Amino acid sequence: MKKSFLFFCLMVFGMTGGLIAQNQNTSKTQKTQVIKLSPAKPDTSKSKQRKEILLKPAQEPTPQQKEAQTYFNSGAKKVKEGNFEEAILDFTKSIQLFESSNSYMTRAYCYMMTSQFSLAVADADKSISMFKNNAKAYFIRGASKYHLNDFDGAGDDLTESLKHDQTNPAAFNYLAAVKLQKQDYKGALENYNAVAKLDSAFPEVFTNRGMVRQNLQDINGAIMDYNVALKRDPKNSNAINNRGAARITLKDYKGAMQDLDLAIELNPKDAEAYNNRGRVKQALGDMEGACKDWNMAFDLGITESKDLIIKYCK
Repeated sequence: MKKSFLFFCLMVFGMTGGLIAQNQNTSKTQKTQVIKLSPAKPDTSKSKQRKEILLKPAQEPTPQQKEAQTYFNSGAKKVKEGNFEEAILDFTKSIQLFESSNSYMTRAYCYMMTSQFSLAVADADKSISMFKNNAKAYFIRGASKYHLNDFDGAGDDLTESLKHDQTNPAAFNYLAAVKLQKQDYKGALENYNAVAKLDSAFPEVFTNRGMVRQNLQDINGAIMDYNVALKRDPKNSNAINNRGAARITLKDYKGAMQDLDLAIELNPKDAEAYNNRGRVKQALGDMEGACKDWNMAFDLGITESKDLIIKYCK
């Protein structure tokens, strides 16, 4: 794969619990010169956020705690608006007045959404130390560790999150990405199946699952997933390229050429599509066209194309 991380989607995140109520301490793809798969892109939309529910504290809050709650509420409102930087300021003021698991967790979420992953991990650590069964905090810490390339730590945290909450498709999605990093395609498939079952509209799930099936040599299953992805978004160049690669495996060169031509039309810098189209042209006896595509793929970053150029091109 040409990217070190892939398939990230915004979590289904519901901020629940007031400040006092939760402030408790409870005891590389398959190597081949024929198939080059395109990783799906991360989703950064702010959809599917649940309405915040603030629980009443077990005892009458102090004036300082009430002020902390006011800042927390203000930060939560800004999170819903997607204003994460200002939300961080509010949560920081809230924490300075009164520390709680929920305030650390929500600030960690904001750090994650602004790509401040080390700070997100630190806040999630604090949240978990105050409330050890906090599924959302484990998810945030696991997702952030993934972005920091700590795949073992990410896998542990995401697994722990899912022990407490089996309803978060984003947790399964990140865990699938961890499995892919370790080339555990069966594990990745299981997790993408869970994503699709929980939320069939989850961004890129069928493109991603198709890629996993392709690596497991379930070519027909992969094409079925790409077809679903393309029915939803006919301009999904990743799914188009991957379907073209799958059709190469089936020796459906006409179908592959149609897909790869379209993938390149949609994304003229799609290195994988050029590499794949070169293989199709080679199979059809157009070596001049094949070499032209492989040179373009090499220029765009597919280093493996150089072997094909050396072997087949003058």
